[in-house]
Amino acid sequence: MYVCGPTVYNYISIGNARPIIVFNMIRNYLEHTGLKVDYVQNITDIEDKIIKKANEENVDFKVIKDRYIKAFLEDIKKLNVGKFSAMPLASKMVQEIIGIIKKIIENEYAYIVDGNVYFDVAKFKYYGKLSGQKIDEMQIQDNDAYGKKSKIDFALWKIAKPGEPYWESPWGNGRPGWHIECSAMSIKFLNFGIDIHGGGIDLVFPHHENEIAQSEAAFPEKGDFVKYWMHNGMIEVKEEKMSKSSGLKKDWILRNLLEKYSSNVIKMYILSTHYRSPLEFSKSKIEEAKKALEKILNSLRNIKFLIGSSDKVDNPEYNLNNFNPKDDILASEIFDYIRIFKEEFKDSMDDDFNSAKAIGAIFNLIRNINSIIQSSDFKMTLPIKESLVLAYKVIVEHGRVLGFDFEKEHRKVRGKVKSNLVLDNEEINNLINLRNEARRERDFKRADEIRNKLCNMGILLEDRKEGTIWKRER
Repeated sequence: MYVCGPTVYNYISIGNARPIIVFNMIRNYLEHTGLKVDYVQNITDIEDKIIKKANEENVDFKVIKDRYIKAFLEDIKKLNVGKFSAMPLASKMVQEIIGIIKKIIENEYAYIVDGNVYFDVAKFKYYGKLSGQKIDEMQIQDNDAYGKKSKIDFALWKIAKPGEPYWESPWGNGRPGWHIECSAMSIKFLNFGIDIHGGGIDLVFPHHENEIAQSEAAFPEKGDFVKYWMHNGMIEVKEEKMSKSSGLKKDWILRNLLEKYSSNVIKMYILSTHYRSPLEFSKSKIEEAKKALEKILNSLRNIKFLIGSSDKVDNPEYNLNNFNPKDDILASEIFDYIRIFKEEFKDSMDDDFNSAKAIGAIFNLIRNINSIIQSSDFKMTLPIKESLVLAYKVIVEHGRVLGFDFEKEHRKVRGKVKSNLVLDNEEINNLINLRNEARRERDFKRADEIRNKLCNMGILLEDRKEGTIWKRER
């Protein structure tokens, strides 16, 4: 799997984070099904925008790229996505790029004009097969180029202008065109015939269309360059796509969002919409994601409250295959809810990686479990406890498949508990009474504030029909 990474001329936005989160989820699920996945994402550190930024700041282009590569690596570490099999830099692949350009020229799909090398689009009869565009309707590519045979031909190699960075080549000192970089990097690390190639939908044309043309022109005997193309929708603000080049507002920058929200909240916001659909960016949408995450965490806390400390939560041998609810009706119900959840989760993810439906399946499971444990006549039995241990484990495991770390989020809350803030039983009961009063008055914001305050002091609540019970976290 190869996914186009960022061009490092600015901090990455939440829009740049979407493919990182989406394709991490896809990789996780493929591995969950038993496949081994080689996952490569590049970093584009040779590109006109980087040079323009360097000129604006009157610094060497390496200063710009090094600054934003460092920032990008910091950001994805905080985002807590899995590791990549490789993360190549375009600047380290120039010789491989030159080698592919040579093959394209030898196969008569490219021509040279004053040190520039252009791809001859008219000679590649399959051009447009990904985007569905017709050649006579296409717009000009490479606006600063002169001497091209056609307006839609694109640059494979650009002759360096005075003061610009350059590398030596058979056609003169210059630098690669943007499109050829990804062909070289993907073929280098994954060979020809990639299973999945991904990126934002804005890359379909011309970037991915050009990747197909130049790759298949270089290796015409090898067939299709990519088996499956996958594109995530854009994140939009007031009907505009989010891009770094249009100017980043403060809240669009991922690192600023990560100062306010956890990586799990950001992932909940991204994955609660199908990856191909457009996604609106707003504070209210992210707050909705935060509340959704809190519902899951609260349910996990309640389950943990009931089961107490149990080694079986971390026991990999404790699963559906060896669990026996015996003759306990409620334990059997929970067991069945877990089985239904696993089927719904699999069906959702097998349906074009529908993370939104998969998250919905988690909420269905939580809702069904809550209907049992919050009933007025609920009584704990050993089979029920064991079924709840299994439910807890299944929710955490399937959350991890999507990219969530529910337990880390829970530990983070526990880490906020201050040892010098210890409430006695009377103070706890008084706060619970205030919270219940706020709930009766439908002041849910105030009720949540009280619950969070107690949680931050190490007090876990469980709401039942007969009232609220509590205990101190160990």
